[in-house]
Amino acid sequence: MVSSRGYDVAVVGAGIVGSAIAYECARRGARVVLLDRDEPGAHASGAAAGMLAPCSEAHAPGPFLDLARASLALWPGFAAAAHADGGVDPELQLDGLLRVALGEDDARGVQERLRWQHEAGIAGGTWLEPDDAITMEPALTRDLAGAAWYPGEGHVHSRHAVRALVAAAAAHGAELRRGADVRSPTDLDAGRIVLAAGAWLAPLATAFGGTLPVQPVHGQLLALTGVPQPPRRVLFAGLHGYAVAKRDGTVLAGASEEPRGFDTTPDLQTTQRLRDQAERLLPAAAGARGATTWTGLRPAAPDRLPLLGPLPGHDDGSVLVAGAHYRNGVLLAPETARGIAGMALDGPTPAGWEAFDPRRFD
Repeated sequence: MVSSRGYDVAVVGAGIVGSAIAYECARRGARVVLLDRDEPGAHASGAAAGMLAPCSEAHAPGPFLDLARASLALWPGFAAAAHADGGVDPELQLDGLLRVALGEDDARGVQERLRWQHEAGIAGGTWLEPDDAITMEPALTRDLAGAAWYPGEGHVHSRHAVRALVAAAAAHGAELRRGADVRSPTDLDAGRIVLAAGAWLAPLATAFGGTLPVQPVHGQLLALTGVPQPPRRVLFAGLHGYAVAKRDGTVLAGASEEPRGFDTTPDLQTTQRLRDQAERLLPAAAGARGATTWTGLRPAAPDRLPLLGPLPGHDDGSVLVAGAHYRNGVLLAPETARGIAGMALDGPTPAGWEAFDPRRFD
């Protein structure tokens, strides 16, 4: 699509999803503008552990798991291209993930998850007895009932990934506008508009004549520095928290979920709970020299599935939605970018995306 307007595509929201879409559109040759009220990645994307864990995030076979697995498969090429084009390393690490069972009830749940995954033909997950799990990850607690090993999963540095994508988009001619308070379509001179404003998607959609049931979910994360023995793998224990070590040694421990509107104030009790969970899962966390609390607002639809496609009232595709990724914006960014860029540039709706149509709540 080549528009007679100033830009072919305007992307509103420069978190990881919006930045990924801007990059994908720009590298396909479109004239792109990426707009945000704040700095790229200033909100949920900047307070994310960056886990790439489709087999832990999906609770059953279906479109969401398919979307998540497709996006994980894109991450290596996507990260390498963004690094090459923009000069910033997203720090993708696919060193594997241990889904840790801290008790017998947890073990039954993890084994049941492995069962349905194997029945669905999803290869890779393997049950490990406690000694085998500890051999694979010496930093792991000794007080566990076992773990599922997912060798193809991992994490990316979410803040660095946003920087990489913005720089890569700019290298392909995309324009970044900070401090842009978009209130209506008349603010944008573009043939296609993509709304990727995270937790602020609902009010933005209203300004564009549509209705989206997206609510912010307050999330809190703990960044620990100076941990004597950081984990080599992602440690994920479901409701008991997780621990992810970045290349600089920072260990991210999380996370909380609370319906607190747009309040991003850290809660001291939640911070302590996250610290306790981290030390239970990763004993060396007790020796951390420093701790910083991060907060962000996860954008959630009522069914906790993404909103991908035309904004209600814009069946012509002139205004597209890419949002409500909830806990999985980082994981889903490459596949979201591939599909939304295709739709914005006059391509078809990707197969299997019917479950994510923003008009499903009409």
